[in-house]
Amino acid sequence: MRRFLTAFLIATLVGLPSLASTDTESRFYSNGSGATVLIEEHTATYCQTCAQIDPMVLDFLRDNGNRAIRVALHPPADDLLGTEISTHRLSLSGENLSVTPTFVMDGDVVSQGYVDRTDMQLNLRSAELDKRGILSLEAEVLVSGNAIQVSSPSLSLEPNQRLTIFLVERVVVHDFGTSPNGLDQNHDVARAMISIDDENDVKAEYIPDIWNASVPQNVNHTIRFLLSDGDDPLSFDVVLVVESREEGPNNILSSTIVRLSEETGDESKVNPLVLVIGIGVMSTLVFIIQSRK
Repeated sequence: MRRFLTAFLIATLVGLPSLASTDTESRFYSNGSGATVLIEEHTATYCQTCAQIDPMVLDFLRDNGNRAIRVALHPPADDLLGTEISTHRLSLSGENLSVTPTFVMDGDVVSQGYVDRTDMQLNLRSAELDKRGILSLEAEVLVSGNAIQVSSPSLSLEPNQRLTIFLVERVVVHDFGTSPNGLDQNHDVARAMISIDDENDVKAEYIPDIWNASVPQNVNHTIRFLLSDGDDPLSFDVVLVVESREEGPNNILSSTIVRLSEETGDESKVNPLVLVIGIGVMSTLVFIIQSRK
């Protein structure tokens, strides 16, 4: 009898994880620093200079940690990764895309054409000094199936402010010979963007034709993206930006990034009821085995 109960206990322990993994939702969080600078890089797959400086930009971002967030924006014409997001964002800075790369930090165009590491560092420091107030931005992302729901529950927008959310693909790998500038990978590529105002109304929306997006009207500052079946939500990151629309260039008040990866996510895959039942069964069996010794 004791051997049977022991075997049953082992089987219960082995089978519990599979019972507990019926919920496939994952939650990700960010309590971003209000001092983080948003870098919008207008780049192109046909731009030779962009390919030349790309390794430097990646090293620069890695070395500066949460001081900066980069979103790569590709023009809609003649680019493998082009969207109208680039045109829209440049218009907020009062610029037309004539040179790639063009770097915009917190809404201000800081450089066009070739740039080196020293230039990037000086421009970042200048953008940090120019910040007009520090606004911390909290973010929560729920991934369920092929849906990504983004929210900032504690955010309070003023009438002249907007919350803008980018979905950026961390790495896009090209087939050999397909990228005109020879760069076989692009990073932080903006695939979708939605802006909402203080009343939860959509003011700008750019998403792929095969995706869907919605803004729940009963929940403030929440946007839900529904990706196509062939897209992996965990290959994307989410960038949230609070910006002010007044006269002159767009003013970035705060930005943060939520990195969607299995290593950083708080995966909520355990059904609490299953855990309670499992713990109760195991406790009972242990008691029976001990009492029969």
